[in-house]
Amino acid sequence: MKKSRHLKIFCIIMAVVLTVLLMAGVGFKIYTSHYYATDQKAIAAIANSVEGYVKSFSDDTGTVFLPQEQEPKAVIVFYPGGKVEYTAYSGLMYELAARGYIGILLKMPDNLAFLSVDAVDRVEDVRLEQMQQASDLDWYLAGHSLGGVAASMYLEKNRKEFRDESNYKGIILCASYTTQDFSDDDISLLSIYGANDHVLNMKNYEESKAKWPEDFEEIVIDGGIHSYFGSYGIQRGDGKPSITNVDQILFTADAVDEWIMAR
Repeated sequence: MKKSRHLKIFCIIMAVVLTVLLMAGVGFKIYTSHYYATDQKAIAAIANSVEGYVKSFSDDTGTVFLPQEQEPKAVIVFYPGGKVEYTAYSGLMYELAARGYIGILLKMPDNLAFLSVDAVDRVEDVRLEQMQQASDLDWYLAGHSLGGVAASMYLEKNRKEFRDESNYKGIILCASYTTQDFSDDDISLLSIYGANDHVLNMKNYEESKAKWPEDFEEIVIDGGIHSYFGSYGIQRGDGKPSITNVDQILFTADAVDEWIMAR
């Protein structure tokens, strides 16, 4: 009788736990189902502007952008912002590729980079043929908003495991910050954000500066906003831009190019 009672209590507890887990899973899916979709017209306009200078290849891991008519300068791996469709950053990647960079734009599960911090490893496995020409180049990690935080997490992990062999020379934070400490690391850091950004947590941003490496540069885009590193409209709570989406993307691509060339 006592054993039966314990079994009944155990079954009730398990039922409650499973119900909570199910509700959490459903709630998470509902949360991630509301995301910022790509502005396809904006991306198409940028793609047309660089036609003949860039080739791109897509699969389930993301999209690779390859410069044409010139030798590649470096590789840039980009982590998309949280709850933003990854293709929204294709415009920036097209412009970077047009300037000579092999770009790897990562596709994230449920549009959240935190769910797949190691996503770049899968791209390297799938695209070995395209990656051959990148094996001797310097690599840089980049990310927008929470994607930049995820990129900093991967960079720290990579440098701990392959510190003497890592190809990663630095990180590019677009309206983002690092949660990892690179203050004693021999890497470079570029931080770039819009002056009218109302989404970036400036408290976290300012505190993260203590974790920046000695070789850093900070750029503020006059009139720029949080959302305009991608093309997905204007994010809820963001500021009012005084420049166009394309202007901010072009400014960012030029800034990244100048920064890497100065290394």
